[in-house]
Amino acid sequence: MKNLGKIFIADYFEKQVDDIHVFLKDIPGYYKMKDIHQLRVRIKRLKAIFRLLEFMHPVKFRAKDHYRLFKPVFKTTGLVRGSQMNLSLLKRFKGVEQLYKSFSKYIARLRPGWNIRLDNSIATFNVSRLNQMVDNINGYFSRYSEMELVGLITDFIYSERDRIKILLDESEEMEYIHEVRIILKNIKPLLAILLHRDDNPFQKIHYKSLNSTETLIGNWHDRFLLSEALSGFFKARGKKKEKLNEQYSALKKKINSNNRQMLRKIARSLEETLSLFY
Repeated sequence: MKNLGKIFIADYFEKQVDDIHVFLKDIPGYYKMKDIHQLRVRIKRLKAIFRLLEFMHPVKFRAKDHYRLFKPVFKTTGLVRGSQMNLSLLKRFKGVEQLYKSFSKYIARLRPGWNIRLDNSIATFNVSRLNQMVDNINGYFSRYSEMELVGLITDFIYSERDRIKILLDESEEMEYIHEVRIILKNIKPLLAILLHRDDNPFQKIHYKSLNSTETLIGNWHDRFLLSEALSGFFKARGKKKEKLNEQYSALKKKINSNNRQMLRKIARSLEETLSLFY
């Protein structure tokens, strides 16, 4: 087995926390797209570990209680990140130059308020509580051997797979896709951790397939959010919207058509991914 020093999952948790500290210092005043994205990725990784611990200790550990510390920052970074992604994605479409110009001005008016909210959420973030959380999480993991933890993480991954299967059996397309996206984000970092070890039951093909499915859903989700943002923008324009109606209607039609095709691809990709975990 590879030498990973202290308990591997606790080491991973501390690395995410260290990164969060850095991004909380770097983001205010600059709001770099990469930094905001990476902060959100780190929080999602912690959320996956919280879900794992709730699976391991369903009575004593509540994932929502631990995630609550990060919720304000995650929400405010989502506003800024969403606007950045919407502009980046809209710019890729052809024939919407006037719409892009108007939407950019609309976002520029809203962004200062979002930046202030983001700065406030970072300024009021309880750093001492985060540091205490590290000790608390380490205490949970220290109760197990590494072999036991590998088994528990594996069991958790399979339980999340079963949650997806239930969603597919019981929900409509649009209802399940958001929840499936969240579940895949719970599985993905833990699967990546296990793949660094020799004593795990998974192979690279598991991660590659899951990552491919999650990327498809992410691309669909980005376009879905762009469509929602454009709808809000268009309503806010009032009488001025007639000037952009042609470009807006054509773009919405294109996005909706693309998303229907993407949903079919997602369904096939998800089926292939799930088949690997049996």
